[in-house]
Order: sequence, then structure tokens, then C-alpha cells
Amino acid sequence: MRLPIVTKHYRRLPLLAVVITLLLGGCASYQPRPLTHSVDLAPNVEQLASLGAPGEINPADGLNLTEVAILAVRNNPDLKAQRKRLGVARVQLFSAGLLPDPQLSGNLDHPTGAVPGAMNAFGFGLGYDIIPLINRGARVDSKRQAVHQTNLELLWQEWQVIQQARSLAVRLASQRGQIALLREMHDLYLQRYRRSSIALARGDLTLDVVGTDLSVLLDSMSQINQLEQNSNDTSHALNLLLGLVPEAPLEIRLSPLPPLQDPQTLRREMKGLPQRRPDLLALRAGYRSQEARVRAAILSQFPSVSIGISRARDTGGLYTSGFNIGLNLPLFSANRGAIAIERATREQLREEYQARVDRAAVDVDKLIRLQGIVAAQQQQLDEYLPTLKKLVARGRTAYRQGDIDALTFLNMETTWTKKRQEKISLDQTQRENLIALQTVLAMPGDGMPKQADVSKGDKQ
Repeated sequence: MRLPIVTKHYRRLPLLAVVITLLLGGCASYQPRPLTHSVDLAPNVEQLASLGAPGEINPADGLNLTEVAILAVRNNPDLKAQRKRLGVARVQLFSAGLLPDPQLSGNLDHPTGAVPGAMNAFGFGLGYDIIPLINRGARVDSKRQAVHQTNLELLWQEWQVIQQARSLAVRLASQRGQIALLREMHDLYLQRYRRSSIALARGDLTLDVVGTDLSVLLDSMSQINQLEQNSNDTSHALNLLLGLVPEAPLEIRLSPLPPLQDPQTLRREMKGLPQRRPDLLALRAGYRSQEARVRAAILSQFPSVSIGISRARDTGGLYTSGFNIGLNLPLFSANRGAIAIERATREQLREEYQARVDRAAVDVDKLIRLQGIVAAQQQQLDEYLPTLKKLVARGRTAYRQGDIDALTFLNMETTWTKKRQEKISLDQTQRENLIALQTVLAMPGDGMPKQADVSKGDKQ
């Protein structure tokens, strides 16, 4: 006689299956996305230039520092990965704003043994946890600040990549200039050594003169070899920053060095740095995010409350409806461990921010002083180079006529070559110092991104 009751109960199962199917229909599905193992670098600068606005980049006459900066911020592989991190932070903000799902529970009891009048018992309930609603505002605020922090960190990373790319471009141009200078001198030394070797064979010159010419020739070859190695390292590093294959040719065109900034003006710029530099703003946003995490942890120490309703039938056929409350008593933990962790993390972030501000002040002072030191060295060199050039020209004539000895002329010509190299090197140092100043002071410069450029870059 009880079998029809059981059958009637099981007839409700298809309805439950339909409900479960509808719920699962809104779930996301898994789609694999395997890694690629091929190199994803552009074959030449022309292809990179074609991705931008028409006329924005013209590689035909060589890249200036502004064009190098644009290519770096647009195509750098590390920046592309960093922009994906910004997408992750935005998804985390979306997740923090979602309301918690209710909890549905059910049970079915089948009586065993011969019990007159017994029937299947069942019950179901619907519950909801209240605490996620209480601390939701703090959690959302924390993630919102985290998105802002990631946004600013991306901007600072763009500034860093631009500084590195522009510095590498300056360095590459300087190394190529020094190599061209040394090759010019190498050709001159080679011709001289060949003439002196022939003269030695005829008995017109002594061995010390030929030995001097050979020493100068070999020394120039050694310098060229070392500079070619350095230039190879620089060009590969720059190509990678720009998203180019290693073998892609890259021509750099440097404009005249701009006027130097007044040191007092630069020091005044330092005062507003915490309100302007992206990495300091990012640390402040991270600190505000941590403040919200501390607040959320404190809110979570209150007793965890869950409420629900239930409907049940026992084995005797009695139906009941009820209301239930679940309460966790904060007797032992009370979320004190999580609160302590969040507070300690907040103090760590405070010290990190202070350390960054202190480091920025030291960096600015060092760069300002270096600007003055290099400028004084350039002025001294420019004052004496013309005189040295005239002396070397007269010395060559005297050396060919035998009026001065080989060692004297060797020292004179070696000094002339080294001082011209030094002039190129000082120009490189001053340019790189200016680029570094623009970065640490968050000053506008060629190709430096603005705040609005972050969202633009994220879409690329």
C-alpha cells in the first residue's frame, strides 16, 4: 500500500532535474587555449610603423627618440603582458561586487523495516550567509583601489620602458659614432704602417718607427672589436624592447641636445613628486586598498550569521515549515589572525612608500649634480679640442718629415683620438642623464605617456 506513495514522490524528481539543468545552463564552459611556441616579433621597423597612425613614424630617415618611445610603449612584449594584468584586476573588482549565492539543501529518508504507516521522509531548505553583505562595500573598495594601483603601475612601467628604450637608442648611436671614428683612424694607421714597412725594407726608417705605427694600428683594432661587442649587446636589447627580431636593421637619428634645465627648477619639481609620479601614486592607491582590507577584516570579526527557511515531512506524514538561523560564536579566533595580518601588511606598505619617496629625493639630487659635472667637462673639452686638432695636424707633417720622434707623435695622436671619443661619450652621458631626470621627476618628454594613454594601450 505504501508503494504508490513512493512512486508519487519520485515523480517530483524530473522537476528537480529541470531546475538543476536550468541553473547549469548559465555556467561557463571550459575551452582550452594551448601555448604557442613561435617567436612573435616584427620582422622590420616598417611593419611596426604601419600599425600606427599614418605619418606618425617615418623609419626612412632613421628613428628619433620620440619614435623610439612610441614603438616601445606600443610593442614591448613585457608591456603587453602587464596590460593583461590590468584586465585581471578589473575582473577581480567585478568578482568582489557579486552577491553571494544562496545555499539550497535537501534530504530524503527511506524507512527500513516493517513499520505500519511509515512513509518516505524528505526535507529541503534555503539559506543565505549575511556576512558577505556586511563587508561587501569594503571588499569592493579594496579591489577598486587595486585596479587604480595596477593602472598606475602600468603607466610607470611604460615610463620605465620608454626611458630604457631611449637610453639604449642614445647608447647605440654613441657606440656607432665611436666605431666610425675608430675605423677612420684605423684606415689612417693602416696606410701609415704599410708605408713605414716599405720604408723599413728599403732602409729609410728605423725599427722603432715601424713598431710605433704597428702598435697604434693594433690598439685601434682592439678598441673597435670591444665597441662592436658592446654595440651588438645594445642593438639586441633595443630590438627586443621594440618588439623586433634581432636581425632587423635599426637606424637612430639624434636631434641636437636640448638646453639643460636649471637645477633650482628641477629641485622645485621634486616637491610635487608624490602627487605626480605614477609609481608613488600606485603605492598610495595600494595603501588605500590595504586600508579597505583592514576594514573588511574587522567587519568579518562579527559573528557569522546565516538565515534560511525549511520545509520537511517526517516518516509519519507530518509536514513542517520552519525558519533557522546559524551563528558562529567568536570565542577563540574572532578573525584576530586575519586582522593582524592585514594591519602588518598596511605597515609594510607605509614603509615601502616612505622608502620610495626617500630614494626619489636621492636620485634627483644625484642626477642634478651629474648634469652639472658633465656640463663642466664638456665645456673644458670644447675649449681645448680645437687647439689639439691644430697641433695634431702640424704633428703629422713634422712626423713625416722626421722632425719629431715616433713616441711623441704617438702620444699626441692617441690623445686626439681618445678626446674625440670622450666628447661622444660625454654627449651620451648627458643625454641619458636628461632622460633619467625626465623619468624620476615625471616631467613631460619625447614620447612619455600620459594617464589617458594607459587605457588606450590596454585596448591595443
